[in-house]
Amino acid sequence: MKPTNQPQVKLKGIEYLLLAIQSDPGKSQRHYLRRLYQYNHGVPSYNSGGTNNGYFTSQSYRGVLWYDTSYGQAKYECMMSVNSVFRSYTSSKGSYAYRSTCSAMRLTSRGHKRANEVRKKLGLEPIDLTAGMPAHANWV
Repeated sequence: MKPTNQPQVKLKGIEYLLLAIQSDPGKSQRHYLRRLYQYNHGVPSYNSGGTNNGYFTSQSYRGVLWYDTSYGQAKYECMMSVNSVFRSYTSSKGSYAYRSTCSAMRLTSRGHKRANEVRKKLGLEPIDLTAGMPAHANWV
C-alpha cells in the first residue's frame, strides 16, 4: 500500500467538532466552523466559518455535547423565535431575544466522553477529564 498524506479514517462533522473543542476549548463557534470547513474541503473557509452553524444551534448538540461559557449578552430584534436556544420576548415595541456576543465553547461531560470515543477510533489515547482539575469542579 502506498503511503499518503490523507487520513485513513474520515470523521463526520460532529466528530471533528468534538475533537476540535476538546483539543482547543474556549474558542468561538466560528473558529471551530472554519476548522471544520478546512478539514472537509482542504481550503480555508471563504465566508469565515459561516457554514454548518446548525451544529451550534441544534437542541441535539447545544447543552448536550457542548455549552457556551461566554458572559456578554447582546439584545437583538427578531421574529418570534422557534429556536429555543435563544429566548424570545415580546414587548409593545416588538420581539427581541438575547444571545452571546462572542461564544466560548466547551464540552460537557457527555461531549468529552464522545470525543474520547472518536480519539479511540483514530488510535489515540483518551484524555482524562478530571486530570489536574480541582476537587470542587462542577461539570454540566
